[in-house]
Amino acid sequence: MKKMIAAFALALLTAPAMAASTDTAKDFSLKGLDGKEFRLSENLGKGYIVINFWAAWCSTCKEEIPELKALMKRPGADKVLFLGVNVGDKDNKAAKFVKKHSYPYKPLLDSEKTVSRYYGVLGIPVTVIIDKNGKIVFRGSRPPGNFDFVPPETQSPKR
Repeated sequence: MKKMIAAFALALLTAPAMAASTDTAKDFSLKGLDGKEFRLSENLGKGYIVINFWAAWCSTCKEEIPELKALMKRPGADKVLFLGVNVGDKDNKAAKFVKKHSYPYKPLLDSEKTVSRYYGVLGIPVTVIIDKNGKIVFRGSRPPGNFDFVPPETQSPKR
């Protein structure tokens, strides 16, 4: 029975992307590695916001960096705010990871894991995409490989 519960828990934590949800993003404020305070609500309404939850000890977090960088090259990504929420590391460990692995997103520090709890992060990495209306449109254990940041109504018709 214990093995079955452990296998189920592992499957939940490592499942690929979950379907889009209708959840509304919860506002939060976190300090960045640059020492500046970031507030989500001050950035909503401008476009998509991608939040990647990670930690320095997480080997999968290191492995997914190329996927995070690829997401930044998707059509329309130049108008997207990319955030990396570090879950529970000390500032110096997070800073060392960012530098060593060329972590591409704006790093924010969730040392008390408050924001991670708001977003239901039980295991990492987790990537969440929020639209300009504050709705969570993607949540998954890896970044989406095919997410299109350009709204369909603004795309050129295919000929």
